[in-house]
Amino acid sequence: MIEQSSFKRLVLRAVLRHVSPMVIRVISVSDRMNLPDFNNIFCAILGWSDEMGYIIRVHGQEFNSFRRKNRSKALHEFRLHRQEKFLYVCDTLYRWEWDVQVLHIEDGTKEDEVPVCLGGRGATPPEFCGGPTGYRLMLKRQQEGSAMLEPTMVEEGIQTLTEASPGTPAATWDLLRCAVDECLGSLDLRLKESGPLQPDRFSLQEANERLDLLMQQRWRFRA
Repeated sequence: MIEQSSFKRLVLRAVLRHVSPMVIRVISVSDRMNLPDFNNIFCAILGWSDEMGYIIRVHGQEFNSFRRKNRSKALHEFRLHRQEKFLYVCDTLYRWEWDVQVLHIEDGTKEDEVPVCLGGRGATPPEFCGGPTGYRLMLKRQQEGSAMLEPTMVEEGIQTLTEASPGTPAATWDLLRCAVDECLGSLDLRLKESGPLQPDRFSLQEANERLDLLMQQRWRFRA
């Protein structure tokens, strides 16, 4: 058991890059938490899996889930100060980048050993939607529907390109039409799988329920 005076409680504010409306999570963790555990609890708060790895860049160094020697690193080893920031990439495939800032550093108590989500803003994007760009396109498709890249708009664009490059084979424009159709079809499928997006929705209760479930699973595993 960690002694009361042997660790600090960190209050961290994470802001997701390249996404609008803003997505923010405020969490409280022990500075003795190692990087894999930090990734696990953050993914639990988001409702994401933790299988796609992570990257943390701090003080000009990179630590990731693919280097075994990095996995034992704990947050206290970075000697973070109040208001200091570091970059956290959650899911190395789609590269969800979070700017994490230290809001407070306090002496830890027994209760502070358990991580908790303190607040937030904005809905968590679907994890496998293609990263920030894919999420923005899903929101745009949901908002605009069939008006997004409608056929007349696509044909007008192709006509402009044809005039600018008259020597381009017609097959090139056919490929472009197919690519647009496939893109829209993929967006429609993702929206069907995820259900209606509610980008402004955030539930603190649900975030902590997911986190509590993770912690209970860990305690049962260790028992």
